[in-house]
Amino acid sequence: MKHNKKIANVAIITTGCAVNQAYSEIMRGLLKAAGYTIVQDVNEADVIILNACAIKKPTEDRMISLAKKLSMSGKKLIIAGCLAEVSHDRIQRTIPTASLVGPYNLFKIQDLIPQVLEGKRVVLMEKEDFTPLGKTRELFNKFIAVVPIARGCLGHCAYCVDKRIWGDLKSYPKEQIVEEVKALVEKGVREIRLSAQDTGPYGWDLGYTLVDLLKEIIEIPGDFRIRIGMMSPDTAMKIIDDLLEIMKTTSKIYKYLHIPVQSGSNRILRKMNRKYTVEEFIDLVETIRRKLGPDTTIATDIITGFPGETEEDHRASIELLETTKPDIINLSRYGDRPGVPSSKLYPKIHSKILKRRSRELAEVIRRISYERNQPYVNKAYEALLLEKDGANLIGRLFNYKLIVVKGKGNEDLLGKFVKVRINDATWKTLYGEVL
Repeated sequence: MKHNKKIANVAIITTGCAVNQAYSEIMRGLLKAAGYTIVQDVNEADVIILNACAIKKPTEDRMISLAKKLSMSGKKLIIAGCLAEVSHDRIQRTIPTASLVGPYNLFKIQDLIPQVLEGKRVVLMEKEDFTPLGKTRELFNKFIAVVPIARGCLGHCAYCVDKRIWGDLKSYPKEQIVEEVKALVEKGVREIRLSAQDTGPYGWDLGYTLVDLLKEIIEIPGDFRIRIGMMSPDTAMKIIDDLLEIMKTTSKIYKYLHIPVQSGSNRILRKMNRKYTVEEFIDLVETIRRKLGPDTTIATDIITGFPGETEEDHRASIELLETTKPDIINLSRYGDRPGVPSSKLYPKIHSKILKRRSRELAEVIRRISYERNQPYVNKAYEALLLEKDGANLIGRLFNYKLIVVKGKGNEDLLGKFVKVRINDATWKTLYGEVL
């Protein structure tokens, strides 16, 4: 049967970071504009695009397993994004029929589908310059939009495969970003997520800073909130005073900062090739809470089981979390990634030890996050409601704390700021009701 692109159905499965979500939204927009029908159910699809993350080994394994399953369905399969880049050889071996589209070529997708439908296996992995701004997009959620502001970074972390994919920092011009945000807000978007591998050094290659960008975005008319994406402690330190100043002056920026520390041991940080010390991270957290307020949400990341990590290093990570008490702590077990320097570092941590350390850290994380959420119970706040989950609505407070409003299926409240009372809290979520 010959496929007509006007009626061919395409399903896009997306995993990974915020930027990946944005790239999938752009692909949806481009495909729809080219006459394809986007479907949610893979069983209805002629072509399945798996735009997947591969930054961690367990994620890669899960995605390869999913890709194998999808390839056996008889559908045409395109493996795209970071998974195609990082696991190129593994995919060629295990799923030889799948087409491969690297992360630099995603926005050519509408031109590749006809070839795939004709039975050709497409492999497009060249690293060509591109911009994700100013493209047609179809949002997953009409109230939330991810806006990529840069790609690449200034770091050379020993464990990170992102650097291999994205290279050095390339910031997108602030004029283009401001135009993108303006267009999204005019369409009714209420939450703008500024994202990059590291938002801290945004604009340094163009002669300005993240703060310069934020100053222009907050002048855009409309009732919306900005979430600033992850920034490395060393780049955050260079802009933190100016950043906190602007965050204090506006309600348009969530009082939320994601600053991954990765380890509480200076010895391990040096082995990781991270460009700051534990003491500098502590000072950074104290500065944020002193200047922006103790209710600022601080998120961080910890990697457990880095090669050569001792019990003393492990205890140091626990001690750092106890000292700084971040609201959100993302925990990862170390795993070798292809072609990164740490894959050649020894000794590797035995899986039994890795599991125990991970378990001990998880217990500390749950307790600290629970403690940080408790002061909100029995108090009232304004929340921006953004998502529906069954009968419940999901939203965010001024500091990006996650709130589930129970028993209110009122979809007309979505995209609105409403007064809520917090009745309960777990380590991850606040629960409340609309007043």
